[in-house]
Amino acid sequence: MTKARILVVDDEDTIRKLLKARLEREGYDVAVASQAEEAQAAFASGGDVGVLVTDLRMPGKDGFALMDWAKKSYPHLRVIVITGHGEKEVAVKALRQGAADYLEKPFDLDELSHSVKRCLNEYRLEHENTDLVARLEARAERVEGKSEDKLWYVSKSPAMGKVNEWVTILRREAMRGGGEELPVLILGQSGTGKEGIARMVHAGSRRGKGPWVAVNCANFNEQLLESELFGHERGAFTGANALKRGLFELAKGGTLFLDEIGEMDVKLQAKLLRVLQEKVFRRVGGTADLETDVRVIAATNQNLQARVKAGSFREDLYHRINGVVIDVPALAERTDDIVPMATQFAERAFRARGKAFGGFSPEAEAVLRDYAWPGNVRELLNVMERTALIWEGAGALTAKALSIPGAESGAATGGPRLELVRTPIQAEEGDSYTELKKKWADAFEREYLVSILVKFAGNVSAAAREAKIDRSNFLRLLRRHGLTAEAYRTAATKAQEAAPAKLVA
Repeated sequence: MTKARILVVDDEDTIRKLLKARLEREGYDVAVASQAEEAQAAFASGGDVGVLVTDLRMPGKDGFALMDWAKKSYPHLRVIVITGHGEKEVAVKALRQGAADYLEKPFDLDELSHSVKRCLNEYRLEHENTDLVARLEARAERVEGKSEDKLWYVSKSPAMGKVNEWVTILRREAMRGGGEELPVLILGQSGTGKEGIARMVHAGSRRGKGPWVAVNCANFNEQLLESELFGHERGAFTGANALKRGLFELAKGGTLFLDEIGEMDVKLQAKLLRVLQEKVFRRVGGTADLETDVRVIAATNQNLQARVKAGSFREDLYHRINGVVIDVPALAERTDDIVPMATQFAERAFRARGKAFGGFSPEAEAVLRDYAWPGNVRELLNVMERTALIWEGAGALTAKALSIPGAESGAATGGPRLELVRTPIQAEEGDSYTELKKKWADAFEREYLVSILVKFAGNVSAAAREAKIDRSNFLRLLRRHGLTAEAYRTAATKAQEAAPAKLVA
């Protein structure tokens, strides 16, 4: 990125000269203009203008018109406006139209210098973020062929600001080189795209050209997961008919992604901790230590701090894996992203089936924004895939055409986001926003599971189908909340037995 310029616009020659002299002494490249038309020519003449300092009252086009034109033409530009004494209302109007700061005449030059420095730093950071996201998205398409990951990552929502910031920081650190890259822990509900974020981190790291290896810890019991991670020697256990290399070997020089790490057995956690600390491991049934060179990125939808307090997750392992913590918000918190992401998912799904995607009607967009999306981004992707499969019409998709529960009747609009949460959640002293949000999510999850078990009288298969969760994950959620389907089957049977018998004619 070239060095950004400062453009000062004021019809008073004295002020232009004063500001130019002060800012140039501080090392800035400064251009000046006496009116809006001259300023527009300065933009067009080339050079990267990062900060515009403009008076609001000038002959011809005023500062508001110039600011409006400049912000539309150069979205990353930061604007500092100069107002007369006592023009507070004018200053407030300028801030509402996108100005980053204002200075009241007569202004302090030190205050001007501080404001320019801050605005220029913001301009550079936003420029870097935009360029970085574009590069990471392009590179992610080459990582394991998972082009959909870039779609999960695309974001315009303020809720994703911290995620974008961490990805930028990690990328910059990787470009500097030197030192070991920190482990990363990604938090978020199921379906929020945690693996997509992990792939982005891998793609932008110094290990980006190395292997990407992923495993879902919830899919294996302790023995099988140990074998999956570390490998095993022939004859190590029944069925071990040949030597198997584990994921720590296969991921050498790259990244190992441990999804749902909160589901890992405590005994295996101890073995994982040893590997992360000592950089060596043994295959199951082996006697020789093997060296490992792997960066670990872990993800979970659980509150690991609560698991640590409960004794089901090792505190030392928790501190080992959370070098950087990235908390991915639920899709319901990213309303600005829903329609753009749905559009990209739909375009790809329709194109794959040889169909033309005509966009969404205003009513369909309203349904997309207002639906609760309990399955998050994964559910949005599935909805677009199903819609592309069944849609045979032309033009914009209507709300009725979307395969969203309740969309046809309008029940999806407004989203039943709080209906199932009847347990009041009280903030304890010291609770952060994130901790309280996770408590709310846990309460919501348990209430939902209870309600659906009651509805289907403990029939797990039917309940899982209703929840659009595969059966094994549904059972895992029940175990997590201490629920058993048998209890609801028994209760339903007793209720049925207690009901008055009907006379059959």
